[in-house]
Amino acid sequence: MGWQKTTLGEVCDVRDGTHDSPKYQESGYPLVTSKNLKNGKINLDKIKYISESDFTKINERSAVHLGDVLFAMIGTIGNPVVIKYLPNFAIKNVALFKPKERCDSQFLKYYLESPYVIEKMGKEAKGTTQKFVGLGYLRNFPVYIPPFPEQKRIVAILDQAFADIEQARAKTEQNLKNAREL
Repeated sequence: MGWQKTTLGEVCDVRDGTHDSPKYQESGYPLVTSKNLKNGKINLDKIKYISESDFTKINERSAVHLGDVLFAMIGTIGNPVVIKYLPNFAIKNVALFKPKERCDSQFLKYYLESPYVIEKMGKEAKGTTQKFVGLGYLRNFPVYIPPFPEQKRIVAILDQAFADIEQARAKTEQNLKNAREL
């Protein structure tokens, strides 16, 4: 059995965070937005906090769990992040993909950050001042998905390739530093 053309809505439960603007406070629960998704991670440097009641209300509809994938859908579109630790935050204006049994989270992340997807969504995004992709668009977005074991194999290859690239980058930086010192 080969790759199947389907949609994100068929391989994932596709949701998004709140669109409301809860009252921010000095401390409490972090509210993750598109701005906090960077380089495959959640950056909490400039995070805003919400109350426990707002946190509970938002998470009734869009609670984030281990293995879910977050995706910026307003402004900068993309920057997918796989949730690899127990989340203790709520989301606002961020797509939430909850992969179903036949979809590997890490494979989905790699797919969503592929040049094909970024280019297609960039061209098809709505809005003039601030580009966005809606839930209906994301649910119907085409995805080409191989059988689950093949997804795992592809993820292992890509993980190793990116680790090798990072190691080469670090060695190059160290070599440049050493050369400058000489």
